[in-house]
Amino acid sequence: MAREIHDTVAQGLSSIQVVLRAAERDAPEPAAGYVRLARETAADSLADTRQIIRELTPARLDDGLAAALRRLGREQAEREGIPVDVAADELDLPMATQTALLRLAQGAISNAIRHAEARGISIGLTGDGAEVSLVVRDDGRGFDATAAVADSHEADSFGLHAMPERVDQLGGELVIDSAPGTGTAVTARLPLAPEGEPS
Repeated sequence: MAREIHDTVAQGLSSIQVVLRAAERDAPEPAAGYVRLARETAADSLADTRQIIRELTPARLDDGLAAALRRLGREQAEREGIPVDVAADELDLPMATQTALLRLAQGAISNAIRHAEARGISIGLTGDGAEVSLVVRDDGRGFDATAAVADSHEADSFGLHAMPERVDQLGGELVIDSAPGTGTAVTARLPLAPEGEPS
């Protein structure tokens, strides 16, 4: 998807900028002002598109999921001042599984920091050859998980809505264990294809 967006939308916006820049030079005022505004809008849209491409391309997975999770924990701890403890097994996982679990960890940490007022977060990654499990825990204020997931379909809660969908797409299971005042544990379990079968 990232490649398709780069080759179509991003390239198109870049070409539009070039044409508008030439038109801006030749157009008299006040028309040049409208052309300038269109060029600047295209530039902003191109920047947004490139950001989407970067988000869709998890370069941080070059060293594997365990290293990516440790890096994520360090970055969040430095940025937010909240300790993030990471215990991650070194696992050989399909890229789709690594990407899904990294995105889940990012979403769970973001929720813990932004909404749960957590003072500490932990990330655990384990696998047994048949299944991989990611657990993100926080000691925040907690919430009614059942009601929150149901409300996320109607409210601006894309993270809670997207998490189970992402896991379902890979045939896995997502459990959100939380209640007011008890903190939250987000657990994702994804199956691994048996040896010799496509993942």
